[in-house]
Amino acid sequence: MPIWFYFILTLALELPIVLLFFKKEWKYALLIGFLLNLFTWPLLHILIYYTDIDINILEAGVAIAEGIGYTIFMRCKWQKGFGVSILVNGFSYGAGLLINTYLL
Repeated sequence: MPIWFYFILTLALELPIVLLFFKKEWKYALLIGFLLNLFTWPLLHILIYYTDIDINILEAGVAIAEGIGYTIFMRCKWQKGFGVSILVNGFSYGAGLLINTYLL
């Protein structure tokens, strides 16, 4: 499958969960979630292909970066920003593992 398919799949898995946590400002949350993924997703894949850093470390870095982003841009408490980030990234990472293990 083309690599952009996985980006679309990531957005499809993560953004609905983000919207659940930021219902009142859902349009802005949708934009922020999209932009954070637009930054972290390509960076993650560049590092996966061109370094020997373990994917679990890279995924943790993505969760931290997005947690900081949600906290700053959504103007929420850090616990909420990082909680949302850890939840959505854990979910999409787990789904990716399942897809790559059982469907491909």
